[in-house]
Amino acid sequence: MKRAHVIGNGRLGRHLANRLDHLGITVTRWNRSPQGGTLPLSEWHADEAPDAVFLAVSDDALGTVAAQVLPSLPEGTWLIHHAGSVDRTILGDRISDTAVLWPPMTFLEEQEPHWDTLPLIVDTDNADIRTWARTLAPHCTDVNGTQRRELHLGAVLLGNLTAGWIGMVEAHFQARGLDASIFNPLIQASVGKALVGDALDHVTGPAARNDRNTLLAQADLLAQTDPTGNLATLHHILTQRILTHHGHDPLPPLQGTPRRD
Repeated sequence: MKRAHVIGNGRLGRHLANRLDHLGITVTRWNRSPQGGTLPLSEWHADEAPDAVFLAVSDDALGTVAAQVLPSLPEGTWLIHHAGSVDRTILGDRISDTAVLWPPMTFLEEQEPHWDTLPLIVDTDNADIRTWARTLAPHCTDVNGTQRRELHLGAVLLGNLTAGWIGMVEAHFQARGLDASIFNPLIQASVGKALVGDALDHVTGPAARNDRNTLLAQADLLAQTDPTGNLATLHHILTQRILTHHGHDPLPPLQGTPRRD
């Protein structure tokens, strides 16, 4: 690849354009609203026949942007998007020249990602794109569209919802006048151990030990201090999972219907 267009100037778009530039590819940067040295997409043209066009825009905008750029692209130009859950057909009917290259990763504003270790999910019928993707990021996993959507759900469950859980616990303790940041080393150690192998095999604490008195006392404490019932419900579900994994009897069902936000 010698020439590419990147549409989108968010974190992914900027980092992707920088990576392509680092690989020696001539990059033209576009954005729906011109900013940061990009060209306005309202003036879109592809006069110099790019080898590929990368759509690093929001999921909702993919169809509109693809429809805008596709008519000006010569046959054989790759059209690629990076959304984990959006079907590849949104890129038009030149299906053999399309791909989804989805990095299941959160990108920081000013910190360039480590492309040599970054995971990249590759969904394409084009063998040349599949081969080139290893140049962009060597740790590629080839999937079909259904598998990609399932992996996107996994990314949400393990990434976004993990952050959501931590945020819930932090807010709970802040409301009690306590600082949950003292648990940061514990969180890092626990996640580190979980990533070594079967996560539940590495769990310690009262559920793994089947310390029933402690578990029931903590459930009672949450029932008294968690006004929404959300934290108590999640605590109960996850505690049951740890208990049964370690061969212990489950706790009794929660009494009543917890209130929700």
